[in-house]
Parts: sequence; C-alpha cells; structure tokens
Amino acid sequence: MKKLFFVFLSVFVFESATIAQYDLTVAQDGTGNYTTIQAAINAAPSGRTTAYKIFIKKGKYFEKISLPSNKPFIYLIGEDVGSVVLSWNDYSGKPMPGGGTYGTSNSASVTFNASDCGAINITFENTTGDAPQALAINVNATRCAFKNCRFLGGQDTILTNGNGNLQYFKNCYVDGVVDFIFGAAIAVFDSCVVYPKTRQDGLSGSYLTAANTPVGQSYGYVFRDCVIPANRGTTSYVMGRPWQNDGTTSPTSNTKVVFINTTMSSSIKPQGWDVWNSSTNTSLITYAEYRSRKFDSSLVDITQRVSWSQQLTAAQAVTYSNANIFGTWDPCSALSEMCLNTSKPLAISNFKGVKGGVNSTLTWNICWPLAAVKYEIFKSTNRVSFSKVADQISINDSSVNFTYTEAIPPPGSTYYYYILSSKLGFQNHISDTIEISSTPTITASGSMGSFLQGLGTPSAAQTYSFSGVNLTSNVSITAPSGYEISSNAGVSWNNNTAPLIFTPDINGNLAVTTISVRLNANVVGAFNDTIRHTSTGAVEAKIYVNGVVQSAPVVALTTLIQWPLIANNIDDANVRNSAIVASVPAFSKFYTSNGTTVAAVPAYSTTYGQAFSATANGDGSWATASGGPGGNLNRLFYEQFTVKAANGSSVRIDSFILSTSFYGTSSNTKVAIVYSKSGFTNNDSTNINGGIGADGLSMLPTANGGFTTPVVLANETSGTINTYRFSLTGSSGVSLAANETLTFRVYYSCGSTSTGRYAKIKNVIIKGLTNASLSSSEVTNFFAVNQNNQVTLSWDCINNQTITSFNIEKSFNGINFQTIATVSAKNVNTYKFIDASFVQKTTYYRLKILDKDLSTKYTNIITLKNTTKNVILYPNPSENSIQILYDRLNDDAIIQIGSYKNQTLLYNLANKGTTHSEVDISSLPSGFYFLRIYNNTINQTIPFIKK
Repeated sequence: MKKLFFVFLSVFVFESATIAQYDLTVAQDGTGNYTTIQAAINAAPSGRTTAYKIFIKKGKYFEKISLPSNKPFIYLIGEDVGSVVLSWNDYSGKPMPGGGTYGTSNSASVTFNASDCGAINITFENTTGDAPQALAINVNATRCAFKNCRFLGGQDTILTNGNGNLQYFKNCYVDGVVDFIFGAAIAVFDSCVVYPKTRQDGLSGSYLTAANTPVGQSYGYVFRDCVIPANRGTTSYVMGRPWQNDGTTSPTSNTKVVFINTTMSSSIKPQGWDVWNSSTNTSLITYAEYRSRKFDSSLVDITQRVSWSQQLTAAQAVTYSNANIFGTWDPCSALSEMCLNTSKPLAISNFKGVKGGVNSTLTWNICWPLAAVKYEIFKSTNRVSFSKVADQISINDSSVNFTYTEAIPPPGSTYYYYILSSKLGFQNHISDTIEISSTPTITASGSMGSFLQGLGTPSAAQTYSFSGVNLTSNVSITAPSGYEISSNAGVSWNNNTAPLIFTPDINGNLAVTTISVRLNANVVGAFNDTIRHTSTGAVEAKIYVNGVVQSAPVVALTTLIQWPLIANNIDDANVRNSAIVASVPAFSKFYTSNGTTVAAVPAYSTTYGQAFSATANGDGSWATASGGPGGNLNRLFYEQFTVKAANGSSVRIDSFILSTSFYGTSSNTKVAIVYSKSGFTNNDSTNINGGIGADGLSMLPTANGGFTTPVVLANETSGTINTYRFSLTGSSGVSLAANETLTFRVYYSCGSTSTGRYAKIKNVIIKGLTNASLSSSEVTNFFAVNQNNQVTLSWDCINNQTITSFNIEKSFNGINFQTIATVSAKNVNTYKFIDASFVQKTTYYRLKILDKDLSTKYTNIITLKNTTKNVILYPNPSENSIQILYDRLNDDAIIQIGSYKNQTLLYNLANKGTTHSEVDISSLPSGFYFLRIYNNTINQTIPFIKK
C-alpha cells in the first residue's frame, strides 16, 4: 500500500512540477499576473507554434470567455479541477446587453475559436439549468484537447463544432439532460464519465448525444473505455439521436457515434438509440457498440437494440484508434502533460437541496467514481459559522449518487450547507454552498412607465408581478396616495386606505400574481412613490411608481385599422375608421406557408393567423443557406403595413398591437418594428420604443421591439396567443395630415435550420386619434429633449386656424407653473422653442393654448428627469457587501438588486441628502446581478458579480 501511494505521489509531484512552468498566472486574489482569465488570454501572444500555458489558481471565475482564432497553442491549466470553475449563465433566447438575443452557439460560457489549444484540470459550467439550450463550452476549432476537465450543464452542454475538426477529451466528466454532447466534429472521448442527469421537468426519456456528422466524414463521435453511471432513476436515456437527419434538412447528416468498451448503467434504455423523427433515414446512420458492459463486468443485453444499429467485431473495434481517427495529429504532441497517466480527480457535482414539508433532502454525485471517499456535510444558520452535522463514506467505485436528509429550518430561519469530500492521497473538494430557507421572502418584479391621468378619470393601468415563499402570515400590499391597485385585472380597485391582502398556502407560499396599477388622484400634480409589500418577518418589497395628473382629460385611443389575417391579408372594413384609407400589407422576401410541410399550419387560419417563412416554396425555412435571414434580423426581410390618412382627415397614431409567435421553434426567434413617414426613403426610420409584453409587464429596454433590441418570440404550437402592445413615441404619437402615410416594417428572424418553422402574426391593430377627437386639443407630438442643459420643446398643430398663441409653462413640482415664453400661432404645422435656463432637476413643461374666442386649453404635462448623475459601485466582484457612491440625493432613492431574469431580489432605501450606501449581499448566491438606483433625478443600472 505504501508503495502504491508513493507511485501515485511521484506521478502527482511530477505533473505538478511540469505544469508549474507556465507563462502566465491567473489568480483572483491578485497573486498572479491577472485576476481574470479573459485578461490573460488577451495578453497572450498571437500566432504561436508551441504551447503557451496559462495557469489558473483556485476560484470560481464568473466570466464569459473567448479564445480568438489568432491565438493557437494556448492551454488553460487549472490548479485543481474541482476548485477552478469557469462559470456563466447565457442561454438561447436571452436578451443580449447590446440588443438582440443569444442563440445556442454564442450562449457558451467559454468558446475556443483557436486551433491547437486545450485545457487541463478546468471546470466549464453553464448555470442556466436544464433548459433552454445553454452551452458550457463551444469547441469551434480543430486539434483541441482536454484532460481532467468537467463540463457541467443541462441541454447542449458541449458543442463539438465544425465539420472535420479534431477534438480529444481524456479522463473528462460531462453531464447534462438533453443532447448534451452534440455537433459535427470528429471527437474522441477517452476514459470519460458521461453522467445523464435526472430531468427536473419530470420527463422520463432523453438523449446523450446529437451528432450531425456531415456527408463524407469518416468518423463522428468515438467513446472509448467510458463510464455512463446511473442517475436517480427517473430519467432513462438513449445513447444518441441523429441531429439534422429529419427528412427536411439538406444535406442530411450521416451521423456516426460509436461506444467501445463502455461501462453503462440501467439508465440506458434497452433500445440503445433513437431516430430524430418519423422522417429519419436510418440507412445514413452509423450507431455502433463493442462489448458494452454492466458495472459487474457482464455484457449488456443487446437483444432489444434497434435493428439498424451495429455491434462491432474485435477487428472492427481496434480500427478506432487515435492514429486512424486523427491522422497525423497527436493530442500529446503539443503538450506532453495531456497524455500522462494520472489518478482520477476527486470532485462532486449537482449539489442541490429540496425543502419538503418536514425534511430537507440534499443530493449530490461524484464525478469520477471512487471508493472510500468521505463526504462531510456542514451546516450554518448565518453562512459564516459552519459545523459538521453528518458524514458518509462511499463503499465502492460504482456508486455515484448520495443523499442526506434532515429536518427543515424552523420558521423564520435559513440553513446553509456545503459538502467537504476527501480521500487519502487526493486534494479535498468543497462544494458550492446551498441554502434551504424558511425565512419569509416576498419578491416583487417588473418596472412600469410613467402614469398620465386627466383629472377626474383614472389613468391607463399597468402591471407587475409578485410572489412569496416561507411566509408565516398574510402579505399586505399598500398603494401610495393617489394610486389604486387590483388583483383581478381591474374588476375592483383598492387605494391606500384599503390594502390588498393575500393568504399563503399551507406551505407558506404565494404563487406569482399579477397586480394592476393605475393613477386615480383627485388633485393635479406629480405622484412619485412606492407600492409596499409587507409580511411578518419578511423584508419589505417595493415597486416604484411615478406619474402626473393634469387638469385636461386624457383622450381615449380608438382603433384606426385592423388586419385580422385569418383568411387573407385584407383589413377589416367594418373596423376601419373613416379617417383611414384601406391598405393591404406586403412581404419583402417572406412567403406564406405552403400548407403541406406542416399541414396544420396553412397560409391563413383562425387558429394561427398568417403563417410565413423566408423561402419561396413556403416550406418554413429560415436558414441563410436557404436564402433566409437566419437567427439575426435582416433589413431585407419584413412585412410592411401602411396607414394613410384620408383626404380631408388628420390622425395621430399612438400604438401598434399584434399577436405573434413562432411554430415549431424558439431558436433566435425575434421580431422588431420600425416606422417611417417617408416610406423609408428619407432616412427617417424610427424604432418602436417598447410597451407591454405578452406577460402583461412593461418590456425591458434590451428587448423592447427596436431593430437592435428585438422582442424574443415564444414557440406556440396550439395557436397565436401572445399579444404585444407597442407605443410609438410615448404619449405624443405620430401625427398625419390628410393624405400622409405612416409605414411600418415588421422584421422577423429564426435560428433553426430545419423546415416547418413558421412565423405567425394575427390581429394587427393600429390605434390613435382622429381629427374629430383631436379637435378638443389641437396640439400633438408635444415632447422635450435635453441636450447640453438646453431643452428643445417641439409640438405639432394640425387645426390652428383659431389659435392665437402658445404659452410655454414650466414647473419644478408639477403643480405650480409659470409662463416662460409665448409663441405666436402661424400657418405652419410644427413649432419649436429652446429653454436655455433648464437646471439639472426634475422639470415639468406644458403648453397653454390661447384661442381667438379667448378660451384656453392645456396640453399634457411633460416630465423631464435628470439622468446624468454618476453612480460608482465597488468592489466588483463583491463578496458580502457592495458600496455605492453617488451625487448628493435631492430625494429618497430606491436601491434595487435584481437577477438577469429580471427578478428583484433585494430592496434598500437611500435617504435624501446622502452620497453613499452600503448593501448587504451576503444572502445572495454567487452569480451575476444588476444594481439599479433611481428616484426623480437619478436612474442608473450597473452589473456586478457576487463571488
């Protein structure tokens, strides 16, 4: 035994000494050359022909990392695979910070675009969860090698990208739930552990691989001497299904996947393999095995394998050598450490806790099965002081799943847990810390635009959502003065004297509930405050609201024109306003469904509306190879709608409403809307600037319908239900004189390369005001722009024959206005005035319209906020608290901490007159968050990382 330990120790010391001779070091504590991996990659030289090694010390690195194609021969070498984690959380369909959405390939936490590169002792992780597609790594290059690495994810963990690319994985661990090893490359998985996780969605079946080996490629995936452990018994898997062999993709993939000397559990279905769909051509597939074994070393029963799979002979199996598969490339040639024989690492994954009615259940699995591993469970009530509560020891090297159960925390408290795994001769591994909470928690999420109310009539309603867990008493929601809230979509309303009361279920939970809000004050002025959510023991949650009550009524919008799109593309003459000319929408490079590729989705139907795609044969294709836009919006692909004011009529167009979604896919499915008064001939196109999404909540600035900030569309196969309500320019709208036209272009994209994917659009409605309703207030398009402390006020006046002048009035409280200038009415439609005396605080403007008969009228009030204040957040990344510096506040401000999924997690209040705040974030799990601080004069959002 001592001799064996000495041999192991010698090998370990030899490898440690070898990899210690690195070119750069990354360490989060500042003891290396760089604190981030991307910074080290950026500093590495280009065009190398020999290995350049970047050593990474222990730490969880929250970075989205890319190795550029001009930096070959770079290798990332971790201090310990269990403790060097490269983590991120992008996913397909997630809005990107600069506009658009992520697809599958660019969702990767780490992307390798350079040839002759690799990694040793690194964990690559995407924390999105089981779905949607979210890559831990995109290996988009050839001659890439990985050893002793973990790849942790859900759907689509590893993308082996690129036809003919050569990739090698030695002694690695990969887990996931759907197609979690996929792509077209030639990839060898040598002595790896492939762990098919139990699906959280409850589905009983899934797939290990989804190779799409191209025509003419001799090899696809080869799994040699690998292990497929059992999961927790509720999800069974096949070893593969053939991506892009579905009867519609051209060229059809010739998928090749081979398992040689694989030890596999009962988690693999007896059939072994599966088709993609009923149109799969199985004659093009090579699915093969050689001597698949159970954990007791007996051979797997293959009598129920699909008939078109193969069982290799010994002579055939030996041909699957590295030399035959890779040709002249030797994965060991560039970096000798890649092929040294080393002991299995010690690491655990998927540490989770589930709170039940009485007990909490903690579960985890070991990555590389080992006997005699000790697992010590530590617990804390404050995330600071931990004590051991139990331990377990694995009795063999085939058991991989472990469980610990204990009583749930008492009401009002939270337990924190981590696992310390240890084994003689191995580096210890400490898991992430998880929490099981009985602490009452209220979550309120969603942001609303400004409310505008005409005195005597409630404003239009907006919505947000809230929920609660671990509650010990009712939740009370109190509206601020002037506002009303409703939990039944406006059937009844409660004001600040009568809070809404919600009773949690027997487990102390409140499901996500939508709350409607409106401004209904009885005096003119500004109303800025918070909606308060309170419950015993819970941190108060707040939703900020702001609005203005004006003396003049807010004119109700009317439907100007509507295209049902359920039988044809003609507008509904019974709905069309007499001030609007009939029009028919037109496609640019889009074509209606042929009704045969997917028989259920014809060109027009009452179920789906209008269905179309980007190919002339109407087969539902979008790929660039088919002549479509693919997963990115393209200015050439749109449906155009026009609204023309009739002769003798004038209108104001305020909103564009439509129901829209996709059929059969949610891969980079996006929509954006742009409009123009010149038919897009005078460079006057304007983006839609947001509104209310399909969830009833205000749209995020990163996905508000503009061309660079499109809305992500859902996959709806049972109809076209999701409805979006877009505003044009806030409350001012776009005015059209008689015979003028406003042109809308609605752009779509789809990242799926399969056919049968259709965009669906239904009930397109344009709302606004006609000349009849405008006559009560002749001014439209009244808005203000602040530039360099000068405010330019602009407005349109359609019916100005009886007007003598306009008084520009200004206020700093929205109540007391003073006239700062008078502009005489002229025979023009557009007016401007510059206020050079603007100061950096919230300012209100309105117009007083003076008529020849001496009567007066007022426009709506414009609120102009100062958003130039500078906010500084440090440290970033942060561990237990963040410090916030800002200009002295002229009013109380809300500090809001939220997640990338737009969930509000923490609220704080910054008091008037302060310049500094500290926020305790110790209760938050490690991850990526956003800080938002806002009041009347400040509104800034800063991303930060919680270590």
